[in-house]
Amino acid sequence: MSNPTRHLTSLSASLEKKKKKKKVQDPDNSSQTVYDAWVKSDVSPTIGRLGNGGSDYAAFVQHVGIPSTNMAFGEGPGYPVYHSLYDDFMWMEKFADPGFRRHVAAASIWGIMALRLADEEIIPFNYMSYTTELEAYTKVVEKAVKGTPVSCSPLYNSIKALKRAATKVDSERKDIQRELSSKQLSKDSIKIRGLNDRLMQAERAFTNREGIFKQEWYKHLIYGPSEQNDWDTASYPGIADAIATARSTNTSASWKLVQHEIHRVARAVTQASAVLSGSLT
Repeated sequence: MSNPTRHLTSLSASLEKKKKKKKVQDPDNSSQTVYDAWVKSDVSPTIGRLGNGGSDYAAFVQHVGIPSTNMAFGEGPGYPVYHSLYDDFMWMEKFADPGFRRHVAAASIWGIMALRLADEEIIPFNYMSYTTELEAYTKVVEKAVKGTPVSCSPLYNSIKALKRAATKVDSERKDIQRELSSKQLSKDSIKIRGLNDRLMQAERAFTNREGIFKQEWYKHLIYGPSEQNDWDTASYPGIADAIATARSTNTSASWKLVQHEIHRVARAVTQASAVLSGSLT
């Protein structure tokens, strides 16, 4: 809680939080919101992803695939007295957050987010943004395997399927909202329940019971810790670990393993597409 302008946020790609920050007053400047302070700071307003394996959300995101979020006011992954003898209530009250204004702001964002998740007829998950990120990650992999027999076509094809499913969901969402506003549909309709079930379950489809290559406890194949640094977030962690191994050994078998990992991720993305579209529930 050491610096109010440095508002750090990481969350699952399906979640969206910017709207909540626009409604909460900046605890250190009443003329602006937390979001205003965030975008004016020297910290990029880009929201990070939850992937490292040493945090409380790991069991939810990496092990069972439940969309989660993590946020803090601070300067990086920790603050000066983090986990030290001085990390206590007195230090927080006197130095870090006198009056606990930043705590109130953080709690307000959490509260608004919880209310929106609980009260909106359709869960506010956005999987179209997921496809944009997956395409970007795939381009990184494609560059890393250039000159090898490895192909990224399975990934690209699966992302196209996810994009079609996300487009379908967006269309369904608009149709339902239109029907609700015109009183043609009740809020307890099975149609709404079905769409919400698919939105909730899609993230879990990115998991695989065999887990990440060399890190079997972590089941999420899109985001997770890398073998080289389990405190950092890796995109396609199993693919990244397989590429690292292939580069060090440079054998035909090791590059075939990279292709195997690509197929595993592609199957997970395709499965998520099926869940989201309603063809697999």
